[in-house]
Amino acid sequence: MVEVVQVLVVGAAVAGSVGNGSVGNGSVGNGDGSEADPAHRPDDAADLAVFVDRLADAGSDAPTASARAQIRRSIDAGHPPPGVRHLAEALAASVTEAPPPRHSPECTSSVVTAMRSHALVVLTDADAAAVAVAVAALLADARRVVVTGSTPADLAAVRGALPAEVVDRVLDSLPALPPGQLRELRRLLATSTPGRRARADQKLPSPGALPAWEQVARLCLQARRPTGSGTAASLVLRLLTAADPERRAAVTAVARLVSRSLEALPPRSEDGWSWVLLSRLIHGRHRAVFDRMLEDTAQAVAGLDRARSTPPVSLTGPLAHDALDVIRRYRDFLGTGGRSRSYFRAPVQREVQPVLRAVRVDARVPETADEIGRVIDHLELGQRLARVDTGCAETSIPAPRDETELRVLAEGLVQVAAAARSVGALRHDVLFIAPDSPLSVPDVETAEQVARAILDYAKNGSAADAVRRLDRMADDLAALAPIAATAPEHELATTALRARDVAAYAAAVDALEGARREVQDETRCVALERRLAASCPRLAQAWRTLGEQDGTALGLACFVPTDALLGAVPPPDSADVVVVLGAARLGVERLLLTGVAPRMIAAVGPDERPDGAPTLLSVLQRAAAPVIRGRSGSSGRVVRLGGAGRPMGVAGASPVGQAGA
Repeated sequence: MVEVVQVLVVGAAVAGSVGNGSVGNGSVGNGDGSEADPAHRPDDAADLAVFVDRLADAGSDAPTASARAQIRRSIDAGHPPPGVRHLAEALAASVTEAPPPRHSPECTSSVVTAMRSHALVVLTDADAAAVAVAVAALLADARRVVVTGSTPADLAAVRGALPAEVVDRVLDSLPALPPGQLRELRRLLATSTPGRRARADQKLPSPGALPAWEQVARLCLQARRPTGSGTAASLVLRLLTAADPERRAAVTAVARLVSRSLEALPPRSEDGWSWVLLSRLIHGRHRAVFDRMLEDTAQAVAGLDRARSTPPVSLTGPLAHDALDVIRRYRDFLGTGGRSRSYFRAPVQREVQPVLRAVRVDARVPETADEIGRVIDHLELGQRLARVDTGCAETSIPAPRDETELRVLAEGLVQVAAAARSVGALRHDVLFIAPDSPLSVPDVETAEQVARAILDYAKNGSAADAVRRLDRMADDLAALAPIAATAPEHELATTALRARDVAAYAAAVDALEGARREVQDETRCVALERRLAASCPRLAQAWRTLGEQDGTALGLACFVPTDALLGAVPPPDSADVVVVLGAARLGVERLLLTGVAPRMIAAVGPDERPDGAPTLLSVLQRAAAPVIRGRSGSSGRVVRLGGAGRPMGVAGASPVGQAGA
């Protein structure tokens, strides 16, 4: 017996480098139990495969060979079973480190607590009822348990002793649902809430179907704008709402002209005459004077511009009141072929002589037609400037004192003219916007308000339009789901639109995003439940009930004979714990059951005693597996073989045969 176990231990010392890297290959293979050379570190997968081969070499039956082949394939694929690795590490620790002094058992614990700290545990002096209690505790801890034994009677005894509340979670084989999906289902059930379960029948609108927050905020602001019944702005909004689209577009175009022309005028605080003159013009006052001033200032500015490139004109004396008419006739005389003569002068020439003696063009008496034209321009400019001064006096406008002020006046008059035309057009269009229009534009201030209101309507619509659009959005949003399938967050979003509450709508949209995730989780949970129910209906129903009551107890127990389990080792992550019944009667090759789950519980009955041959129990003893003593109904005492409380993988082991003694 000792030789067989020593061979396994030395093989484990090789594979033990997988876990802690503290063991090498050295002189391994000679069976003498000598320590490995720590300087040499072989390939982890190959070492673990050697360990599996040594376990399998202890038996020659078909299930052992099948289990060996399956575990080797997992190792070659890069997915070595965690249980096999834990066993190898524990045995390796028993070789590489000296055992500490033995201690009497001091700690008391349960199987569940032991499983959280150790991968290998021995449950000794345990009859069928005690094993059933341990399995039920593991189920309450949400463990997936595989119970196996060499005889059907052992399995039937434990299964029959299970409490009634766990019977629905007991299976004859592991669920057909892939381990990843089974784990996902358990997570979804464990995190289930009444609110999420209610999502199963709810239909949520997609994110693209929700009105944009920015649009809702703008419409809510528009809907809350004051609309006093007596103001011109409110009246024009009401009229525009009732007007046909073409008429509304025409009025909007005129309002844009009014807005631009009024914005072009100087501020009232800087130059008040423009606004005063505009107010008079829209009521028909000073129209003739204004038109003459508009032309005179424009011509005067043009004359000043031409004078810069022509010879200067000066006067040497006063001119008669008809001097301009006289010199114009003289220009016409020269233009029709007349000639200036010293003797026998024509009447026109004699008439213009006093004027010519009083003017100079570039410091000389004008003679040519061009020089005469220059004099005419100069005199006309003077008359225009005089008329501008007169017009300014009549309209109470400051007269220009120099060329700069003249240009400012000319530009201001042009701006006033544009504003007057646009305001006049607006007054006309607003007055006839509807057959019974009660609105008029009596002054500039009203025109400005009305134009602003029209443009605001064109951009944002009226408050009534905003209300209608928000209501239409709410109706469209509510229609996305039947009343019976409408989520609370969906209803909150609809209510917020009807209440014009932007903050409440934003909160509802955020809540819908969380609800959408809950719907996805619940839909996935229901789909996985249906797949599980196809092969395990009682388990699916039991998990659904537990998920609603205690999401931490979603375990299952599967009872499979040892030969069948070794013949078809479950895929990785199919189980959490494998419970081996009659461990003192099983050969060393049955340690391949560690390939079923990451943790193993070796159950030893009250009357079972090692017979001296190497067994699964004796190897676990060498691996320093904790021992839980106790019969059915007791809490059990955990005995750490080789030292109390030492964690897995720490060196130190009791003599062979200690477990179950």
